[in-house]
Parts: sequence; C-alpha cells; structure tokens
Amino acid sequence: MAIAVYGVRDDSYWDEVGTFLAFILGAAMIVLAFLAGTEGTVNWLSLTILVIVALTLFLKPMREIPWSGVIGAVVGSAASLAASLVLPSHVFGIDEWIILLIVFFVVGGIVAVIFHFLEDLLTIATMVLQWKPTMVVVGLAAVAEGILLLLDRSILSFV
Repeated sequence: MAIAVYGVRDDSYWDEVGTFLAFILGAAMIVLAFLAGTEGTVNWLSLTILVIVALTLFLKPMREIPWSGVIGAVVGSAASLAASLVLPSHVFGIDEWIILLIVFFVVGGIVAVIFHFLEDLLTIATMVLQWKPTMVVVGLAAVAEGILLLLDRSILSFV
C-alpha cells in the first residue's frame, strides 16, 4: 500500500531500501504461510491473502535477476559434469571436451528457453500484483484480516 501511495521515484534511494526489506519480509511471509498451512492454524482465505501479500513483496526484486540464463548455465554444467563421468575419451572419433561443450550448450539452451518463458509469466504476474488498485485492495484485505484474526474471527466468517 505504501508503494501505491508513495509511488516509485528515481531520485530516491529509499526505493532500493524498501525493495530489499520487502524481499526479506516476503520471504519470511512465504515461510510463515507454509507453516500456517501445514499446521492448519488459519483458514484458506487467510492463507490466500498471506500468500498474495508475500508474493507481492517477494517477486519485485526477483524480476531483476536473469534467472533463465543462470539456471540454464547451472543445469548445462551439471549435465556436462554427469556426461564427463560416463563418456570415454573419444566418442565416434570426437574428443570428449567437444561433446561436453555440445551437451552444455544444448541442455543449457533448452533449460534457458523454458525458464525464459516462465520469467515472462512471472513478469505478467508481477505486473498484475503491482497494479495500484490491486495493491490497495489486497493491502486493505490483509489489514482487515489481520485485525479480525486478533479478534479470533476472519473475513470468511462474514461471508
């Protein structure tokens, strides 16, 4: 809600500080949502609101990292390492290092393309969650649900 009211300003370093704190808070809220869901201490509406707020806080800084390339390189490296353990020194007259390089690029490229598609879906989800009316509605619902949970009630009890 603060971002919806305050806005994003290029001349302020508070955006970076707030983004970092929001990332930490979002990660903690995801863990809290998991624990609350496994223990069954809250109803499904409270858990849904908690997850939406956590994802709203958590996804914004995650968008800046080129995850598809990073994950593609890691998986390609792991595939090359696994192939190096089982390949002989020559395969069909080709040196092992050339085959390992091909395995790295093919596996890494396929994984990078798949994760790039998932990054695009994540960008769309982030845009929806960062839309100011969505942020205000989810923020107000979270505050109302929090106040009602302190009173041993829930929004769901009024529906």
